Amino acid sequence: MTISQPDPAAQSAAQPTPPSAAQPTPSAPHPAPPPTGSLYYGLGFLAFIGIPFLSVITAGIVMAAIYPSAKKKGALAAENARQAANWGYTLILLTVLTVGGHFALLFAFTRDEPVSGFYPLGIPITLFVVVCVVHLVVIIRGLVRAHHREVSTNRLAIPFIRAS
Repeated sequence: MTISQPDPAAQSAAQPTPPSAAQPTPSAPHPAPPPTGSLYYGLGFLAFIGIPFLSVITAGIVMAAIYPSAKKKGALAAENARQAANWGYTLILLTVLTVGGHFALLFAFTRDEPVSGFYPLGIPITLFVVVCVVHLVVIIRGLVRAHHREVSTNRLAIPFIRAS
């Protein structure tokens, strides 16, 4: 007794082939959009991690320190990073001035006798709170503008880094 082998041509003719419309056609992946620089403003939220004064200085340092890496990511990202770095340097300067001003007033007014009340010793601290609120507005505005693929210019920032 012999076992017959099925003919492969007969098998392929017997099985229906699925229509080509039912098969999904692979599409080319969309290229990633170029970076906008929103990351550089987003790092400004480090100022609100809860360590008074130190977290604000840390946020300013981080915003300024990562600027050189943005030059390779496109013109929009580089310009937003430059603006964020200028604001970071300005934030550091304002924080140091307000904290230094507070201690200068503390030593000047309490040399002879203690001072009662929050003011005038609290003036630099009040200014620091205003700087923190302005910082929050600046980073949110920067994030929104960068998301819309625009450069966020900040007239309050001291231009430590000039446009090249």
